[in-house]
Amino acid sequence: MGFQGNGVTFLNMDGTYISQQRLVCLPHEWIDLTDVAHTNLYCEPNSLRELEMRIRKRTRQGLVFIGSGNYHYISYLLTKEIKKPFTLVLFDHHTDIGTGEETIISCGSWVSYVLKLPQLQKVVIIGPTVRQYPHHSSRITVFPSSLCSPKILLSHIPTEHVYISIDKDVLCLDDAVTNWDQGTMKLSFLLRCLQELLIYKNVIGVDVCGEYPQASIHSFHPVSKEANRKNERANMRIAELCLQAAASHPRPA
Repeated sequence: MGFQGNGVTFLNMDGTYISQQRLVCLPHEWIDLTDVAHTNLYCEPNSLRELEMRIRKRTRQGLVFIGSGNYHYISYLLTKEIKKPFTLVLFDHHTDIGTGEETIISCGSWVSYVLKLPQLQKVVIIGPTVRQYPHHSSRITVFPSSLCSPKILLSHIPTEHVYISIDKDVLCLDDAVTNWDQGTMKLSFLLRCLQELLIYKNVIGVDVCGEYPQASIHSFHPVSKEANRKNERANMRIAELCLQAAASHPRPA
């Protein structure tokens, strides 16, 4: 078991990682996507195809940093690459399943697209409040943070292979600052869950979003600086766990 990734990729959708200097010092691949139009919150079909084409050309597979939660739908493109039966484990304050009436993919509906993938066996979502998940399905399990534990999480995953998507809006304000309403999960709890998954499952990939938009406020403003400090710390802790697991269980040649 362990992490099947071989590196870190930054998808530059919105410039949010430029100010996280410790994070971008990690060995990584940088893919600039700021020139692709019509991608904020919703993504038009032509833009989605362009993003998919560019992302598929990356040379480092494994840990992907996406940017603001406005672009969380990119997780759908990353899961499309998976060829084995897998479970999507999503840490998010929202279900991102949508209403079923959307005609275009968005950061709030992308999970419904993943559910159509032939290799997807189950979705386990940790972090929404009870009022946020009126969806009932044998293929979807949703836990508020207060009702979950690493052991319970593992017991609801039917597959050997797992893909993990993390939106930092699941975290409390002490541990992250995003542009969405946030949950109450502590970073320490998220890291415990991540560590257990890395030990007991084959983690095919991990993506992280939930950065604080830099275009909305000057980067030297105290609010922006504090958001970057918290987010960079959380990102570093997640990256360190994944990279340690990858070093302990290198991918077969």
